[in-house]
Amino acid sequence: MSEDAILRAALAERAAVPRLLALLPADAVAGLDPARLRPLAVDHIGRGGRARRGDIAWAVGAPTSAEPEAEALLAVECQSSPHPRMALRMMVYAGLLWQTLADSRPGWRGRLPLALLVVVYTGPGRWHPKTLRDLLREAPPGLYARSPECGFEMLDAATLTADDGRTNWLAALLRLLCCRDAARLPDLSRTLFDGLRRDGLHHLAQRLAELVMRMLLGRFGKQPEERAAGYLDQALRYMEEPTMLEQAITEWRNSALAEGKSLGRREGRAEGEREGRAEGMREGRAEGMRDGRVEGEQAMLCRVAGRRFGAAAGDALAALLGEVVDVRRLDAIGDLVADCASADELLRRSGGVLNGGQPGP
Repeated sequence: MSEDAILRAALAERAAVPRLLALLPADAVAGLDPARLRPLAVDHIGRGGRARRGDIAWAVGAPTSAEPEAEALLAVECQSSPHPRMALRMMVYAGLLWQTLADSRPGWRGRLPLALLVVVYTGPGRWHPKTLRDLLREAPPGLYARSPECGFEMLDAATLTADDGRTNWLAALLRLLCCRDAARLPDLSRTLFDGLRRDGLHHLAQRLAELVMRMLLGRFGKQPEERAAGYLDQALRYMEEPTMLEQAITEWRNSALAEGKSLGRREGRAEGEREGRAEGMREGRAEGMRDGRVEGEQAMLCRVAGRRFGAAAGDALAALLGEVVDVRRLDAIGDLVADCASADELLRRSGGVLNGGQPGP
């Protein structure tokens, strides 16, 4: 899950726009009324039928004494890596927004609304994008002065502070997206989801929990250090809703199965090549798939049990599963990890599965 996709999901919410404006320079947003918002299409057809798509666009109230119903355009692009011609890209999107607006009103002769162009950067390292003038070749001063110019506002997530995050959940999200230090994950996650729930944005909290959980597992989930894994577990706890844990279990189980199959293919291929017989390859592949699936699912079950009921429960379950090779019994214990209300209940009922084939009461 990319940082850009998570940020687009957040900024598509009406409640995120005032939070974004609060992070921009005061003179850039002066006169805007975020209580008056209207989503704009970001899909455009350029010259020659070429499709162009921006990230997020809103019409924001920009009243004046002469035009109390006037609006401004807010176009936001999410970047997790530098783009060498970002200024040109933003000018193109601004032009497409204006053209779409003009085309939607046949015979319209009104003046175009002003546009506030914002690039939100969550990538590693600092990025100082070039202006449109910087991208142009040298020219005589008169010609250069008459060349197009289109500025945009740059919001670098790395410049936001802990105080920003505590008062603005979007700032907390941006700080979490650019985090590469596992030790900071618990505090960043708690700040973000506390802020979302404090603002009553429970639906957005659930949506972002799913997306951020996938990102963090991809970024930190395979770090071998036990301490890093502990930080990751703490961070994920702040995101959990009753359904989220079940989804996480399903995803980890599927991941374990996929890793087991991959391991099986590698071991089966190696075994077959060593023995030089087709039968050896088939047997090696099947055995490797079984072993890989068993090991992967055992590790996943103990990890999730440790998250739900504490490290001692995860260790106790690992001791129970040490000799278990029956995948059906492991699947049954996976259901118990999601269903049981305590570590004692989990271990008791798991013992029933392993001893008699049925979960205990």
